[in-house]
Amino acid sequence: MILTKAELKVLLALEEPTTFRELARKLGLSKGTLSVLLRSLEKKGLVELEGKKPLIIKPAKNKAVELFNSILPVTYRQFILNPPLRGRDISNILTGNHLKVLAALEVEKPQRLWFVQLKANVSKATLHRVLNELMERLIVGKKKEGYFISEHFAPLKAFADEYFYLQNSLKAKELDPNASIVWSGVEELILATGTFKGKRLGNFQLTGLARFSDYGLPLISSGVYHYYWSSKELSFEEVVVHALKTGSGARELLYIITLLKAHPFNEKRLKRLAAKFGVSKLVEDILEYLGGKDKPYPFPSREEVEELCRQYFGGCDDDNERKAD
Repeated sequence: MILTKAELKVLLALEEPTTFRELARKLGLSKGTLSVLLRSLEKKGLVELEGKKPLIIKPAKNKAVELFNSILPVTYRQFILNPPLRGRDISNILTGNHLKVLAALEVEKPQRLWFVQLKANVSKATLHRVLNELMERLIVGKKKEGYFISEHFAPLKAFADEYFYLQNSLKAKELDPNASIVWSGVEELILATGTFKGKRLGNFQLTGLARFSDYGLPLISSGVYHYYWSSKELSFEEVVVHALKTGSGARELLYIITLLKAHPFNEKRLKRLAAKFGVSKLVEDILEYLGGKDKPYPFPSREEVEELCRQYFGGCDDDNERKAD
């Protein structure tokens, strides 16, 4: 899903529709090499191929390509005109792990290192290297509270976000052409579909309430199924947070609270995932409820939770184990 340097060069050369032969000559690439790059770019939704003889290559019509074409000329001029950076290779700014980190950061809003790493899905060593390179180029700044993208480079962040949303949209359609994206991250997503595809189909995994049966709480389907895309196995905390992200009404909160009372969980991991998926306030409220503090509707009554605990788990211990880390 990541954009490569070679693909970036093709996009930069493709300012308007052109023939395969003209593009190969302009880039100095063999027909075989260019064919591979174009197939990859087409799959990523960044170019359109029409005809055969001659084959016409066009920039795709979507927001990601529109942003790319609008920001790159300005960005390149900025670096060329800046004496300290003159001659430096900047082709990696919007490719590979740099693109992941740009998508994970926020404009003028500092974020902690652990949080950026969680969102970017990169190793700590990779994150440090990329951040240092981006800071050298003045794209990223650092404050006591964390790292942020400088306002001047907000368009780079916009492209990174739109690029990953485009890739996730294309990935979601592989499972179901009618699927809708509930949440989009860096090379990961949650989608909603009206068709049950099993617990796992390739790298798509059933998640949310429909997965609660794995933990002893089988539920009648509402007719909507949520799937998470990534190759890793889902943890209990991820399934819970996904359930909150896909719905936080009275029904969902009743089942989530009941399951958290019945099943040991890692509180630190739950909070970190809640921050990543944007449900921190909900998780804090749930933890306070579990700690004995009453909450207004749509939170359930204590009697409702106790009844569900007895029905499925023979009762729930009020002192359910929560691991610190």
